[in-house]
Amino acid sequence: MIIVMGEFRLKAEVMVKIQSNIDEVIRKSNEESGCISYKFSEAIGDPGLIRVSEKWKSFGDLEKHFQTDHMKKWRKIVQENGGATSRDVSSYEITLEKEL
Repeated sequence: MIIVMGEFRLKAEVMVKIQSNIDEVIRKSNEESGCISYKFSEAIGDPGLIRVSEKWKSFGDLEKHFQTDHMKKWRKIVQENGGATSRDVSSYEITLEKEL
């Protein structure tokens, strides 16, 4: 399993404007083959700070995700609205999963 975790910052003032695009990329990503879970959340008390939490079956599935039309559209929308800054997102290959 591949875990993607991290955060990036969008301009706080564009969050309402692009909310439907955020909803779309989350919905379409969760529908992808190989996606176990795909979530964004905005940090409480820090508008525009987006936290990313994803689970994928394989790195191949994650790579296919980056090439989808909805991800290409998402990257364009982000660029058109000031870009993402303070980006710190990493992927991890998990060999053991234990429910807590």
